Amino acid sequence: MTVPRLLHRGARHRTLRARLLVAVAALLALAGCVSIPDSGPVRAADPLPPEGSSVTLIAYGPTPGATAHQIVQGFLRAVAAGGGDEFAVAREYLAGPVAQTWNPRAYVRVYTARDITFSQTDEGAVRASATAEGSIDAQGRYTEAAPDTQVELDFTLARTADGQWRIVDLDDGILISPVVFEAQYDSYRLYFLSPDGEALVPETRWYPSRSAPSLIVRHLLEGPSSWLVGGVTTALPTGTQLVSDTVTVTDGVARVELSAEPLATAPSQQALMLAQLEESLRSVPSVQSVEVLVGGTPLVVDEAPDLLRNPYVTGSPVVIAEGVPQRFTGSGLVPMSGAGIAADPRMPALPYEDLPGRPVALDGTDRLVTLPTQTDPGTLLLTGQDLVAPSIDRHGWIWTTPRANQGAVQAVLPNGTVVRVGARWLDGADVLSLRISRDGARAVVVSRTDGVSQVDVAAVLRDVDSRPLALGDPVRIGESVGPAQAVTWVDDQTVAVLGAQTGEGAPAVHLVPIGGPTTDLPPVAGATRITAGTGDRTLVLGTEDGELYERNGLGWNLAATDVFDPAFPG
Repeated sequence: MTVPRLLHRGARHRTLRARLLVAVAALLALAGCVSIPDSGPVRAADPLPPEGSSVTLIAYGPTPGATAHQIVQGFLRAVAAGGGDEFAVAREYLAGPVAQTWNPRAYVRVYTARDITFSQTDEGAVRASATAEGSIDAQGRYTEAAPDTQVELDFTLARTADGQWRIVDLDDGILISPVVFEAQYDSYRLYFLSPDGEALVPETRWYPSRSAPSLIVRHLLEGPSSWLVGGVTTALPTGTQLVSDTVTVTDGVARVELSAEPLATAPSQQALMLAQLEESLRSVPSVQSVEVLVGGTPLVVDEAPDLLRNPYVTGSPVVIAEGVPQRFTGSGLVPMSGAGIAADPRMPALPYEDLPGRPVALDGTDRLVTLPTQTDPGTLLLTGQDLVAPSIDRHGWIWTTPRANQGAVQAVLPNGTVVRVGARWLDGADVLSLRISRDGARAVVVSRTDGVSQVDVAAVLRDVDSRPLALGDPVRIGESVGPAQAVTWVDDQTVAVLGAQTGEGAPAVHLVPIGGPTTDLPPVAGATRITAGTGDRTLVLGTEDGELYERNGLGWNLAATDVFDPAFPG
């Protein structure tokens, strides 16, 4: 059996190269072939590829006389190396109609680093089984697998006319390891618009890098995923097609040729359409600028729209210290205007800078109040039993809900206007944390039902005046996250989830992209509160004993004591 060789290709990180070297060993184990060649010419080679390059595997076709199990193993090895040749070698393991009809890009199944096991079904097929890590559908949407989820693929084989085993029936899609997934796929963002046309709202998709520009435009034209419909809109007219189905990138310029439908739209809509295309394609590292042709004519706009995208959070977090809200500057505390009407202020929330809103806090557990100013002691906005920490959106609406949910949450303006926001999927659950995204189009919720917590994201449905009406049907994220108690937005497409205290273990901290795999951060004992400015490097944790922790390299740094409930704007 031939051992896979290594070749150098375009730029990747050294860590990925090292992981691919480990993957080679895993593939050798999969093949059941670990012998070292003892013949052939001697050639010099560097122990590691030079900086700025990466490693890829070479696929090999079937070996004459291979058993059925060896054919399946060889097929999976060829799939792991098949991104470069679009699985041409992998198809050599197939026979009959499936050799042409098999669609490897229909579904990507990513298994954990554990080995694949093989068995035989009652029908005689070879079954490959592994623990699932996640999957990607044909539109590039990533779904994280719940812990210990098993993926099983059955391969039906038959002998050819010359007696060789070949696969004659299998499911569409591929099964790959996390290392191969990292090598072959990258994340990109499709940008849609908030209903008021003032903010860009991203949706993450995963594509092979060589086809990413074309897939980005194609799927942008198809529109957002079903869970996001209603919370976003698009300036791209219905029926618009990508001419020749391809986006070319030359010298950093992405050339997009669209059908003529956008020519019938207003200049303002064309400007928004161009902004969507440019922002989406700029998530491709090789794209520096975008040229759009509509009906063969270059699309030119007089003025690019000034769209909000992940508003940058400046300043310092607010904490509760000595019984009043104060700003933590990193070196000390700066009192705000006191507690006002709040006898027991806790869980403050701040509006974004230069956007509508007013600072608020809970008074005890059952009252939401505005924080005082020099001329106003504060106002009682609403009451409710065991309210969750409030969140302020970019329109100035303040969101909260009683912990025991009855199928709705509440939003209130500083002037006292209260609306009931429908959320049928929360009926009967305990809501532990609720945060609105910085574009105002999405809500992330930690809830618990029958003792089991989960993290969901849903679109915020609003009327023409941006008044919230309902939360759409949710999508589950962070399936690998265990018990959770709080969540915060880190950027426009990532949340940080604080785990719940379990036994003597410290609460875990997880970074969860909306449509991507979860990564873990070091735990902090006693942590009960999490907030972030802009990016995960600005994460702050508060503990039940009043300790404040900031990110410091790979860990956490104790920044203050006797302060509680840290909060950045949002």
